[in-house]
Order: sequence, then structure tokens, then C-alpha cells
Amino acid sequence: GAPTTATAGAASAVPVEIPTLTGLPIDEAAILVKAAGLGLTRVGTPPGESATGTVLAQHPEAGVRVDPGTVVELVWADPDATAAGAARQAGGPVVCLDPGHQAAANSDPEPIGPGASETKAKVSGGATGVRTGTPEHEIVLAIALKVKQRLEAAGVAVVMTRTTGSVDISNAARAQLANEARADLFVRLHADGSTNASVNGVSTLYPAGNDWVAPIAERSLRAAALVHRETIRATSANDRSIIGRADIAGFNHATVPSVLVEAGFLSNPTEDRMLNDPAYQDTLADGIARGVLIYLGVTE
Repeated sequence: GAPTTATAGAASAVPVEIPTLTGLPIDEAAILVKAAGLGLTRVGTPPGESATGTVLAQHPEAGVRVDPGTVVELVWADPDATAAGAARQAGGPVVCLDPGHQAAANSDPEPIGPGASETKAKVSGGATGVRTGTPEHEIVLAIALKVKQRLEAAGVAVVMTRTTGSVDISNAARAQLANEARADLFVRLHADGSTNASVNGVSTLYPAGNDWVAPIAERSLRAAALVHRETIRATSANDRSIIGRADIAGFNHATVPSVLVEAGFLSNPTEDRMLNDPAYQDTLADGIARGVLIYLGVTE
């Protein structure tokens, strides 16, 4: 094009409208982003029940006006998202982090364990903050990403079951991701809810009490005890103890040691506010990560 004069700096650049990219094949979306004169970063997340190769979420959202060259982040259904994480540090420990729930529940049934006739909903809706209105899936993803940072800093390879709310991944499929990654530990992050607003505190669940989980129960209990101890130590939260569970599909389909941290009650106004506070999320992540690293025998 014509040469620009020295006075025509970035300030006079014409804003670009972000196109609608969600739902498109990733390659097609990438062409549109580049054609609009924008930068691009791709974030792969396991496909679950979404069509492989499609864009699941975009930041900024469609219709937003930005300066040319602004980087657009596309989260897409990447079939290699699980294996890639583990392969990056072949030989070192691997942890699969599962931030519970997702933006939209999927009430279709799935077997509660391999070959079971009893079923449960693939993914329930999750709790919502009584004060903040923040959904559980958002809070636990924020905490999970902080745990991921801490584990990776200690040399642990991390596989995420999701990196956005815009996924459709059942609890059994999440366990399958941990199995495929041959994770040394499958760490599931949730927040609790109760009809009694005064109930508060942290509990850690582990698989126990049926034939499916018998091979992983002992190691899972050891991991749960360490993760729970360090989480309570870090947060000084009310200690609601470690609890064995036989009725959780995400445990029953797992072939690797598994724990589930209930990080606090979104039905409790004080704990809801704390769980939404990035500083408290950091404290939680410190405790959870430390417990995981002690279990793995990784010194920080």
C-alpha cells in the first residue's frame, strides 16, 4: 500500500471488528483472523463430545472492535491435547487436572462404572455462588490453572480435561483422558453446595468400596490424605475430612489413582466470596499443588 507518513501512527489505525469464529473449523477460523489483520493464538482442549477440529470459544468475543494486530485466542477441540501434554516431558511425572462441570450440563445417561447398568448424568450443572452468582465451573477452572502453573514449575507434565467452559466432556470421558495420559494422579476440582448456608469447609474424596476402584483405592487414599492435609494447612479452612466414595463415575472409570477436592461451599456467603478471590485461589492452589508434589515425591 501507500507509504504512511510519520504522523499516521497506531493511534489513527481503524479498529477491526472481531469476526464470529466459534463453531468454525480451526483452519478456516485462522484464515479469517489473519485476513482481518489480527494476531492468532490457538489453545487446544480435549474434544469430549464436541466435533474435533472446531473452535469452542474465542477471546475477544465476536463483534468487539479492536486495534489491528490484536491477538485473538481460539480454544479448539484438539484430539492431541491430552497426549501432547504428557509427551512433552516423557519420563517425568504426569498429573491430569479436571476442573469440574462445564458451562452447560449434559443430562444424558452414562454407566456409573465400566459395564454397569446403573447410570448417572454425564455432567451435572454444578453449584452457583450464593452471593457472587459465579458458577462452579468458572471458579474451579481458575483454581485448576493456578495448580497447573505450580506443578509445571516443579517439572510435572499437566494434562487438562478442559481449559474453557465451552466443552461437552462427560465424567467418564474425563477419567478416560487421565487413563490415556497414564497420569500418576488424577486430580478433580469441585466446589460444594448445601441447603444450609452455614455449612462450610473443605473435604477431599477418593475412590473406595467397589471392584472397579479396588486397584487404585490404596494409592488414591494416600494421595487424598496428603492433598487434604496440605490444603487445610494452607487455607485454615474448616476440615471436613477425607471421604471414600463408590458412587462417582469419574472415579469408577479411572484406572489411575484419583482424588477430588471440594474446595469450599458456594452456598456459604463467606466461602463463596473467598472462592472468587484470586488471592484465596492462590492459597488453595498452593496447598493442593504441595500435596500432589509430596505424593509424587517431587521436591520443590
